[in-house]
Amino acid sequence: MSRVDVSMPQMGESIAEGTITKWLKAVGDSVQRDEPLLEITTDKVDAEIPSPAAGTLVEIRGKEGETVPVNQVVAVIDTEAGAGAPAPGTRAEAAPAEAKAKETKPEPAPEPEEGERRFVSPVVRNIAAEHGVDV
Repeated sequence: MSRVDVSMPQMGESIAEGTITKWLKAVGDSVQRDEPLLEITTDKVDAEIPSPAAGTLVEIRGKEGETVPVNQVVAVIDTEAGAGAPAPGTRAEAAPAEAKAKETKPEPAPEPEEGERRFVSPVVRNIAAEHGVDV
């Protein structure tokens, strides 16, 4: 069983502690990397704290309303319990290269009508030339 600690982050250079205002996940819930786990407040900022890893939330060490020092562990995630599933709305990291290329390929601009001129700025012209695109 591989575990990852979730610590109270330092939200600013002079911030020494934060207060847990709300847990967005409960023990036993599946979490994805970067999915919000909890909300905190400090004297300077309110923020959602994202999960540092995918897995299952197995322990909550900080209660709502509790003020916790920076770097103190507030939760534990078991990374073996849910690491294989990609986050909803995201694609798996192991997607084939051609699928990634197809997803990011921009649609071509419409061709100008005969006799119509298209303005292309010098910056765009230079970038197009670097990438072998005819403008």
